Amino acid sequence: MIRILRSHSTTTAQLPLLARRAYSIKPDVSFEQLNQFIHGVGRRPYVLVDVREPNEVAEGKVPTAINIPLGDVAKAFALPSMDFKAKYGIDRPSSKEDTIFYCRTGKRSQDAVDQVETVDPDLTIRNYRGSWRNYSVTALVNRPLK
Repeated sequence: MIRILRSHSTTTAQLPLLARRAYSIKPDVSFEQLNQFIHGVGRRPYVLVDVREPNEVAEGKVPTAINIPLGDVAKAFALPSMDFKAKYGIDRPSSKEDTIFYCRTGKRSQDAVDQVETVDPDLTIRNYRGSWRNYSVTALVNRPLK
């Protein structure tokens, strides 16, 4: 008798999506890499998305980031391009650029990555796991002296 073992987390219908994810997801972004994106080193286009709530963003954010709270992420990335631009003021991210998510500590940004993978698996999605807490401290420490 032959037994077929089946993974609890993978179904046949998911395989094409999982195969696409292997090409679209890149490793997490470090502080140094994020700074290179922000300052144009390498010229790779990117979109930086802060998934914290607006009251948290009011305390500070990473330069160039747009705010899409985690509860709105899936709906936002499902919007047609024109609607996305009208609501968020930028072009909807495409597969030709890195879409980087961050939050306060890294948990919500990973949740955002998981949601967007489902809505638009063709995007190149990355997570700045260090997030706002790490960025705010590290950027202050690495600030050039006057």
